[in-house]
Amino acid sequence: MTVRGDLPAQTTTFIGRRAVLAEAEALLRRSRLVTLVGAGGAGKTRIAGETGRALAGAGTFQHGVWRVRLADLHDPAALSRTVAAELRIVDNSPEAGLNRLVESLHDKHLLLVLDGCEHLLEAVRHLAHHLLRDCEGLTILATSREPLGVYGEHLLRVPPLSVDEAVELFLDRAELPPGSPCVTTLCQAVEGLPLAIELLAALPAGVVLPEVPRQPASLEQVLEWAAQQCTDEERRLWAQLSVFPADFDLGAAEAVADADVLKPLSTLVLRSIVATTTSPVTGETRYRLSNTVSQFGARLLMDADEPLRRHAVHYSEFVDEAVRSWFSPGEALWMGRLWEEWPNIRAAVGHALRTPGLAAAGAVVTMNVQRARFTSFAGMLGQAWDMLGAAREVITEAPLRTSLLAHSAYMTQVRGDSAVAFPLMNEARALPRLPITDVHLVLAEATHLFFVEGSPDCVPLYAHVVELCRQYASPGDTYVSELMHAMASCFLLDAEAADKATTALARQAESNGVNWSHAWGLWHRGLYELLHGDPAQVHPLVIEALRIQLTLGDTWGAPFSLWLLACACAELGAFDRAARLLGALRSQERISRISFGGMSPFHRLLDRADRTVRRSLGDDYQVILTLGADLRPEQAMAFALEPVPDSERRPAKPLLPGGLTRQEFTIAGLVADGFTSKQIGARLFISPRTADRHVVNIRVKLGLPSRVALAAWHRSVTGER
Repeated sequence: MTVRGDLPAQTTTFIGRRAVLAEAEALLRRSRLVTLVGAGGAGKTRIAGETGRALAGAGTFQHGVWRVRLADLHDPAALSRTVAAELRIVDNSPEAGLNRLVESLHDKHLLLVLDGCEHLLEAVRHLAHHLLRDCEGLTILATSREPLGVYGEHLLRVPPLSVDEAVELFLDRAELPPGSPCVTTLCQAVEGLPLAIELLAALPAGVVLPEVPRQPASLEQVLEWAAQQCTDEERRLWAQLSVFPADFDLGAAEAVADADVLKPLSTLVLRSIVATTTSPVTGETRYRLSNTVSQFGARLLMDADEPLRRHAVHYSEFVDEAVRSWFSPGEALWMGRLWEEWPNIRAAVGHALRTPGLAAAGAVVTMNVQRARFTSFAGMLGQAWDMLGAAREVITEAPLRTSLLAHSAYMTQVRGDSAVAFPLMNEARALPRLPITDVHLVLAEATHLFFVEGSPDCVPLYAHVVELCRQYASPGDTYVSELMHAMASCFLLDAEAADKATTALARQAESNGVNWSHAWGLWHRGLYELLHGDPAQVHPLVIEALRIQLTLGDTWGAPFSLWLLACACAELGAFDRAARLLGALRSQERISRISFGGMSPFHRLLDRADRTVRRSLGDDYQVILTLGADLRPEQAMAFALEPVPDSERRPAKPLLPGGLTRQEFTIAGLVADGFTSKQIGARLFISPRTADRHVVNIRVKLGLPSRVALAAWHRSVTGER
């Protein structure tokens, strides 16, 4: 059995602690909350990781072992959202809280490792209490310097290493042979504390062994001793790196230190002050300071303002680069890099919004993380909404406030929540703006006309947004506006305009090498076929779109594909399948917080499909709908990807003569009845010019020289005289 989880691979050997590991495993098999308690540097994190890995390997927890590193988090209010994100739970809700976590975990059997709780005790206590009460299959393993104080908590105090274990650890890390002099005395002097031993073992033997302390040495003293062995440059870098809340790459270290740091950073790694890992996204080295080492480094920092400012500026520039670059064949790499850097981005935004000179840059980042599609891809719109709310509280002057309000309104509109968007848009309309502000505001205005009023007037507005984006925004922004233009054209205009818009979008998607846009290109062609063409063509197009979305991890696009599949199956007469998909869609709406009922064009089609399926299935409708609603998200997507059996389809409609579409054949019939282009336009609600162009296209398709010949052809194929 493959066990899901996110425990990292270890880069060094694990030595000793067999008794502690055995006790921890035994406790977790009979208790739902175990807290490893001990001083900083005692090895709590490593023991938790080894315990989790052993239980995962044994298949003890059906849904895996998941670790949340809380040392990266300093805002207690963000705890629930952070845990949800680490467990890959979609959290697009504007309301922060436990509801989304409980909803997702109530029927799961998993081990949640909360690592480093001491600075968030009250928030963790509240979280653990509610999760354990409402999620019967959940077990929590916490690490903390203090007990959580939750009813039912079992404490396991992490003792120091035994003398033999400590000596073995020192010799392994220092790469010394057994029997080296003074090692036992040194390990006893630091009282078997693993971090102290690793720090001492990383120093040259000629420095450490002759200077064995004669009195017991605390971890603080060992850290001071390690700092004394560093050069001024190395100590300064150690201090500057303490501003990172999480792991970082070489470029970020150089930006914060404002210098070439490769040599001193390499020395800090050799001395076990900085740990290294290899990024699974880029394959490059990433660096991290343990919480204890980082706290000591912060005390070495004479003035934190400048390193924190450089940290905020660096990640602001990183997100800005992501906005410019993600719409490319490297889209998956950019989504991975944004995920990897998210704790740093979140911390940078928080510091920037608290700092007057950086507040504007922080506010721009809150919009850019969504412009890069990351928070919608990853199902983290809840965190994006929190950041936007914090920015709106700080930024009070236009035009930046105008952009923030308009961007926030658009985010709520595409979720189908117009009630929240109205006041934001009303305030934005009254404020001054710049051309770049117009991009956000006109996009929100067009989306209001589209989703709320269902008015074709949104189409020229979207075309205007496209032109603004080409001048003032990024390629990704431009494509998103083109996507909305094509969608509105399909829903609200005639077949010719819809065909033109969706074909252009699909061609662009095929040529730009961006899988995300290719998926939406296929989706739009499927929408065109549903509304204006042959519903039988919808299924293969949307299946391929959904495959791409699931491969990319696009949690936002998948519900839209599920909606289109449900509507198409209703049109095809696959009513049983359509009912299951409608049920699954209701669950997806709740999970993703996308309300198709709040977007009038989508709602009309969905309501028609629902009525058709309900009428056809009768009493079986509710039963089958519930079966679909009970599917887990991954089960729902697997079901959606299945081909529609022929037995579930209605007989295919016969092809119209000459390969004409339904609209084209209708126009040919009106020509045969003697209608002029003006009369055809009035009958079909299109302009006379459009009607005339249709007639010409039909004649070209059939190879006929005139309207008279077209009229004769129509009479011949229909048997009329």
